[in-house]
Amino acid sequence: MEDMNGELYGDGLLSLGDEGSLESTDSGKQEQNCNICDNKLCSPRVLSCLHVFCEACIDKLMVNEAGDSLKYDLAVECPICKQETKISGGGAASLPSDYLITNILDVSAMDQSVVCTCCKSKEPAVARCTDCSHFLCSNCNSAHEFMRCFENHRVVPFDALRSSKEKAAVHKPIFCTRHVGESLKFYCCECDVGACSECLTVDHKVGEHRCERIVDAEPNLRLELRNLIMEGNARATAAGGASARLDDALGDLQRQRDEAEGIINEAFQAYKDALERRREKALEELERLHKERELKVMDLFDRVDKTVQRIDCACKFAARLLRRGDGTEIVMLKKTVASQFTRLLEGAPEFDVDYSLEFVTKIDKFDTITEETFGVFRTEATKAEERKRASESSAIVSITSNSHSPAVSVTNAPVFDDYPLGNVRRVTGVGIVGVPGVGSVPNMGVPGVGSVPGVGAVANSSVMPGVVNVNSAPGVGPVAGVGGVPALPSMVEYNLQQLASIAEKDVPPTPHASPASSFTLAELLAGDLNSPQAYNNLQALAKLGLNTEVNGFGGVGGIGGVGPRGVSPGRPLLTAAEEAALVAPPAPLVRATKATPMHIRFKFGQLGGGKGQFNSPHGFCLGNDEDIIVADTNNHRITVFDKSGNHKFNFGVAGKEEGQLWYPRKVAVVRATGKFVVCDRGNERSRMQIFTKNGHFLKKIAVRFIDIVAGLAVTAEGLIVAVDSVTPTVFILSEEGDLMSWFDCSECMREPSDIAISGKEFYVCDFKGHCVVVFDDEGRFLRRIGCENVTNFPNGIDVSDAGDVLIGDSHGNKFHVAVFSRDGVLVTEFECPYVKVSRCCGLKITSEGYIVTLAKNNHHVLVLNTLYIV
Repeated sequence: MEDMNGELYGDGLLSLGDEGSLESTDSGKQEQNCNICDNKLCSPRVLSCLHVFCEACIDKLMVNEAGDSLKYDLAVECPICKQETKISGGGAASLPSDYLITNILDVSAMDQSVVCTCCKSKEPAVARCTDCSHFLCSNCNSAHEFMRCFENHRVVPFDALRSSKEKAAVHKPIFCTRHVGESLKFYCCECDVGACSECLTVDHKVGEHRCERIVDAEPNLRLELRNLIMEGNARATAAGGASARLDDALGDLQRQRDEAEGIINEAFQAYKDALERRREKALEELERLHKERELKVMDLFDRVDKTVQRIDCACKFAARLLRRGDGTEIVMLKKTVASQFTRLLEGAPEFDVDYSLEFVTKIDKFDTITEETFGVFRTEATKAEERKRASESSAIVSITSNSHSPAVSVTNAPVFDDYPLGNVRRVTGVGIVGVPGVGSVPNMGVPGVGSVPGVGAVANSSVMPGVVNVNSAPGVGPVAGVGGVPALPSMVEYNLQQLASIAEKDVPPTPHASPASSFTLAELLAGDLNSPQAYNNLQALAKLGLNTEVNGFGGVGGIGGVGPRGVSPGRPLLTAAEEAALVAPPAPLVRATKATPMHIRFKFGQLGGGKGQFNSPHGFCLGNDEDIIVADTNNHRITVFDKSGNHKFNFGVAGKEEGQLWYPRKVAVVRATGKFVVCDRGNERSRMQIFTKNGHFLKKIAVRFIDIVAGLAVTAEGLIVAVDSVTPTVFILSEEGDLMSWFDCSECMREPSDIAISGKEFYVCDFKGHCVVVFDDEGRFLRRIGCENVTNFPNGIDVSDAGDVLIGDSHGNKFHVAVFSRDGVLVTEFECPYVKVSRCCGLKITSEGYIVTLAKNNHHVLVLNTLYIV
């Protein structure tokens, strides 16, 4: 009988196919346990969230904090999904029962034998009636077979159930809660509930309620459930897509938060530097004022001392005369003595000292100014408000332009934030800094010239405070057919504000100032800028470094910018033909008289052999996560820091054996695997070793043909490139140590000092040639970049993903960076005047636009903010 039960109530009876059948699966077995008590479900009740728990467990959830009463007529929170379910005064018993789980549990509980449920004999059951859902003993089975009241009942013997492959269902009848003994056979379509025969005469009367037999209503009910499942799956799919977008939004929000944090730190550093400069000036002024008064006091002190000595001498002389002289002697000397006393008494200095030296500061006013100027946060709400104000001002200016500038075509088209119209491309955040005299940019258009052919309107939907909408400026014709210019990030906005403040300081307004002299579009493009306001404004924009070419030749006046890794140059605003039709080619760039200052973001390291200390480091590189990896030469080790300068780990043991390090000079990282390539001395002049990303030794590569490795890099394909400084030669090796190719560059340069790779081009610093020599991957000379007095003794180079070539040197004990375009045109220069450095080795630019270098003789790493690199 036990075997029969296993077959009867196992996979056969406890499974219901696709619809209406009970399934005995692993997940079904898990669903038979209560998630509150971890036991088999007892009287399972369904919450509104469709999670099932024991009736007693739900009642326990409603027990109040004192534990002595039930919180009826309140909501119960689901322990799984936290959704609340309203429960009436009947407690958990008022919740709907999970009939499927109840059937499964009832059948599963019959583990010994199945007894007759149709009579009171408790005889073993031999069959089951599918109509009345009873297990039948042999007597009841006979009654079902011969009695007329059981006519048309379908009785299935257990033997037939065991031999049948069909998965039969075991469902107990569900009785009406209001009429005892009456099973639910009808469905009220109006009330959406089950009903018995008695209910049709009382609560669901025929004629008032539309009722159907449950057998007839079942197909429609199943269809409704299928439709709900389909709608739920569709909504879940949409929610999954929204979840992915929310994940991207979360990443963008974190990135914006990091950018804002960086700007706050930069602003703080700038204010700190300004305060330090002000402190130095105040201390210098204090020293000057103190010395002036000190000299006066010392002079007075000397005069008083001499006067006292002279009076003492005169008193002694007069006393001696009185004591030892006679009348004649007194007569003869009295006039001389009286004259001396008269001079001393009349010429005696004033003894009152009235000197005051104090410093008065207005800390309250400083707090107010700092709060107003340090910066504010711009969110989506403020941006929407700014776009609204910009649209309103654009409409007003367009009307004004139409009425006062009939010779210039001004578009009145609305600003479209999301969709381009025709050939109109959206340009976001492009404007002119609001410096004195250039507020509304009057008469900027060429007199007598309307709209430029092929050039349409530029919509500016994101205008910062203090930035003029170019499209809405009076006298400016519509400019379209323009490639999309990337939106100005917060760093650029900060730079623009800084430039505006600088311009305001450099060009103070005069009393009764008249409007600034206008400058035309032709003057702007040709670079003939006579007005100081226009010159200052354009010079500021030129130093901005947006990597956005204006009119096809790299920024205003040919001055471009430097972008970080991953930032590509913007497309030209005009085609070559349009550019040639408008203006002549720009004149050669004249070097700026003064380099833009770079602020120190942070520095770390000092002389020593401890954690985070260096001893004459000769080289460094950036890792996959922009970790800073330093070749600590005289400490015979490699030290790894994160991009914030926090020490992570060291590796290397001093020695000349394989796996040991002996005066390591250069280090590089294989991007694909994170392995370290280290060049040191070993037993020869140069040795190359490979270590894992955790610093474990892998292999040695024999490089006896190299005397001194001056530069080390790894290509995107994983090839190792080393340059020899003694006999200028570039060697290309595989990670396995095979020499793939090499080329001699001694005819083109004097002494290599560093190397950088960009695509198929090799950029090699010529330390004594004061330039950078560019070769292709086959060793053919391409061009030189830089010259003496601009790139003096270059000792570091890097190429950004935007194609900007950064060349660093420490000539004159100041770290100096010259930025060139890929074809060798000088873009701008930076210099760090805040710290003296000696023999900087290497230069790298991070993804955030910061410059990293290594000061060998100072024994530390410098991370610098370049104000106009974004």
